[in-house]
Amino acid sequence: MNKRLPIITLLVSFLLALLPTPVHAGLPYESFYVDSNSNKWRESQAVYVPDKVIRQSFTEPMDLYIDDRDHAYIVDRAANRVVVTNRDGQKLRTVGDTEGQGALNAPEGVFVTGDGTIYIADSGNKRIALFSEEGKFLRAYTKPDSPYLTKDDYFVPSKLVVDKRGVMYIVLSGENRGLFRMDAEGRYTGYFGANKAEQSYTNWVKRLVLNKEQLEKEVANLPQPIVNATMDAFGFLYTATPRAQGGIKKLNAGGFDAFHNSYIRHSLKIIDLAVDRDGFLYGIDFDSGTVTIYDPYGSALFAFGDIDADTRQNGIFGYPTGIALNSQHEIWVTDSKTKQIQTFVRTEFGQNMLTGTKLYMQGRYAESKPYWEKVQMQNNMINSIFQGIGKVDLAEGKYAQAMDHFKIAYDVDGYSRAFWDVRLQWLQRYLITLLAALVIVILVMRYVLKRFFRYAAKRPWPPKLVRYADEFKDLGSVLIHPYQGFYKLKERKVSFVVILCILLLAVLVKIMRIYGTGFIFNPVDISLINVFSELAFFVVPWVTWVIANYLVCSVRSGEGRFHEVFQASVYALIPYLFFSIPILILSNVVVLEEEVLVTSLEQLMYIWLGVLFFVMTQVIHNFEFVETFKNSLITVVTVLIIWFFVFVASGLTYNVYDFLYQLQREVTQYV
Repeated sequence: MNKRLPIITLLVSFLLALLPTPVHAGLPYESFYVDSNSNKWRESQAVYVPDKVIRQSFTEPMDLYIDDRDHAYIVDRAANRVVVTNRDGQKLRTVGDTEGQGALNAPEGVFVTGDGTIYIADSGNKRIALFSEEGKFLRAYTKPDSPYLTKDDYFVPSKLVVDKRGVMYIVLSGENRGLFRMDAEGRYTGYFGANKAEQSYTNWVKRLVLNKEQLEKEVANLPQPIVNATMDAFGFLYTATPRAQGGIKKLNAGGFDAFHNSYIRHSLKIIDLAVDRDGFLYGIDFDSGTVTIYDPYGSALFAFGDIDADTRQNGIFGYPTGIALNSQHEIWVTDSKTKQIQTFVRTEFGQNMLTGTKLYMQGRYAESKPYWEKVQMQNNMINSIFQGIGKVDLAEGKYAQAMDHFKIAYDVDGYSRAFWDVRLQWLQRYLITLLAALVIVILVMRYVLKRFFRYAAKRPWPPKLVRYADEFKDLGSVLIHPYQGFYKLKERKVSFVVILCILLLAVLVKIMRIYGTGFIFNPVDISLINVFSELAFFVVPWVTWVIANYLVCSVRSGEGRFHEVFQASVYALIPYLFFSIPILILSNVVVLEEEVLVTSLEQLMYIWLGVLFFVMTQVIHNFEFVETFKNSLITVVTVLIIWFFVFVASGLTYNVYDFLYQLQREVTQYV
């Protein structure tokens, strides 16, 4: 029996090996969306999943184009051909003759016009080759004769697009002057859409320091060359430029960039891009293998994909070279490393999300509502969902609901518009009641205060309370008549109780502003606020000002003692106490169109704070105006120096603590 056991074990193992390997349900890559609140990538469920892999004995697929019939034209550079397939990846025909004028040599790009004419960037032959829909060679465009072109201007086409007039926009290898433009007759009409040379601080310093001869020896700062281009149904031209700030540009007929050369996420190493019929952009990164989906305005929405040079897994790229979409929004990607085409299909979540986004951006809010509701059931963490639902609520007159949804989405503009209508309805209903209540409150307060002051004038008060009252009155004097108020303070020592009350009141007002400021002026999640951190940023600058002001002015012959500087700096906070309450109230009742009321009060508050600290320095230390100005600047610099040294000391202290802690762990582990 024991002798048979190894044989039985071997037989069972062999049979198990013949069984099909179970497929892992998870995707080989992660998907992300851009959180509009934090402006960071957050993980989400997949918007696209791998579908089929197309292998037609490719040797080096470099580019592809998908026409209106969903026929794919795939450039196989090493095989000197263009393979045409249907949507299922079945081969229909091959373009490119084996010899003669129709023979291709290392082609790199392809474009197909509406009438089926095939334009091929025949790089090895330094020409644009035209073929009929059936694959018959028609003609070729070589470098045109033009007085504006020299013999040093090389003509090596790598990619191209063709507009409805037959004008070709050609990407030339290594060309940094933009797209080479040539009309249907083969005439050169200039360069188009050139990138700008990006300036850096290093180049600025070089121009400032080096002389003319030295600058001539430096490597010229040239624009980055365009590597790919595509065109949408409206004739806008999109260019892809790696290692440039404006990695993706959207150019109109005049060459104006609708994206304003702004930074586009995941475009630093972009190799190709495509645009679908809804205006969404799709870019692919040759270094990370990331496919990024952008809205029609160039804002990143989603990203997915990964790269592995030794991959054999569907959904992972070896070296992506081109991207295109068909009418069903399926993504096709050429991969020269794995010598195949990978396709991806939208998930239900992706379809609902992108359809809702499309309708939302077109202003069709009611039509987008069902899609947003479906997406909300699938993922309620994406802010744009609530933006879309809020727009629908706004159009339906559900203003309070719209405010709630816009607040969840951190959409200040939408929240303000909804709040405008809520406020209008409230005023129409309660305006008379509000005015009557205000009149009654004013009359009652006037009566009560008058009676109180009469009572207070007749009643003898303890000396301490009289002193406290006089010291609190000095706050008004400092606010309205700074010089007079600070001279009073210089002649007396303010009681500790009053100083403490003013400081506690300032901290209380700060906390009220943290938690009570209206959403329009403070669009954050209050539950995530670290109140101690906020208070530290409020208290620490004031404390370091007191210390720095005393030290600097003492060295520079100032007369103020520390307690005088301290109590005067406390009183100088009165503008913050005086202005913060009306600012707090207004922030909850005004909309964006009226924000000038809040911002003006805030600016006035900060200006008056600066004036009081300036006057305090002049009066307490008995400086002249110019001396005060100089010493105030030195005080500010000293504050920054104190912060710097505290930061350095904190870092060093942490490093020493971490070293001792790790040392203690090792000693404990081995002893």
